[in-house]
Amino acid sequence: MEIINEEGGKTMKNFWHSIQLAFQFFTVLPVHKEIPLTKATITGMFAFLPWIGALMGTAVAAVIYSLTEWTASSEVLLTFVIVGLFALFTGGLHLDGFIDMGDAYFSYRDREKRLEILDDPRVGAFGVLSVLFLVLGKFVILHELFVQHKFALWMPVFIPLLTRVGMSFYFMSLKCSKEKGLAYFFKTHIKPRSLICFMLITLVVAYSSLLFVIGFSIVPLVLMAVLAIAFLVFRQFTVRNFGGVSGDLLGASIEGMEVVLWVTLLLCT
Repeated sequence: MEIINEEGGKTMKNFWHSIQLAFQFFTVLPVHKEIPLTKATITGMFAFLPWIGALMGTAVAAVIYSLTEWTASSEVLLTFVIVGLFALFTGGLHLDGFIDMGDAYFSYRDREKRLEILDDPRVGAFGVLSVLFLVLGKFVILHELFVQHKFALWMPVFIPLLTRVGMSFYFMSLKCSKEKGLAYFFKTHIKPRSLICFMLITLVVAYSSLLFVIGFSIVPLVLMAVLAIAFLVFRQFTVRNFGGVSGDLLGASIEGMEVVLWVTLLLCT
């Protein structure tokens, strides 16, 4: 009995540590605590990441609901709130990765030089232009969804969840571009089989919950199919241009897949 209680206590502690790590590394929420970075807690961190995305999306949806119900907010303001809140909640982490990827890719240098640019904290003109088009593109697409009355509150909840599932599969499917850094450390501490199971369960639970809320719709399935295609395309892009994955490319994958899914919603709804 003592052994069972001890194992249960350890599992709960890993569970809580995994959630804290997900907030610490992937959101702006300050978690000023030294948390053990073990294979269990790091695998759990990635397992909870889609639900952290859904939680951020729920907060965004609540703000949008409040603005539409109790104020006369325009579509432009609502769009700005969505883009701004997601950037705020993540601390601009993923946008920073997209900037670095833009700088590296559009340098048109060899692979080694591109990897050096990825690690360079300075921002170049190509990075600025890349993130500008990304944010403006996202803004225009969301604005069109509002103007065409296609926007629904489940969308900002479901899309961040999907993109983080896609990011996890992307991360697991590639070697790291360099055998150093935080991404490499995480890569060597992930239990791939466990994480794949977690991601598949996440998709089933999220889809089932969505069907319960909105009724039967083929749109979520279309989003999952598009996500799989985007994952394969970005994976090939990464292998060809960078030789592997890095922390910046993980952030860029989330931002890129998010735009692709918003476009899909605009075209399919």
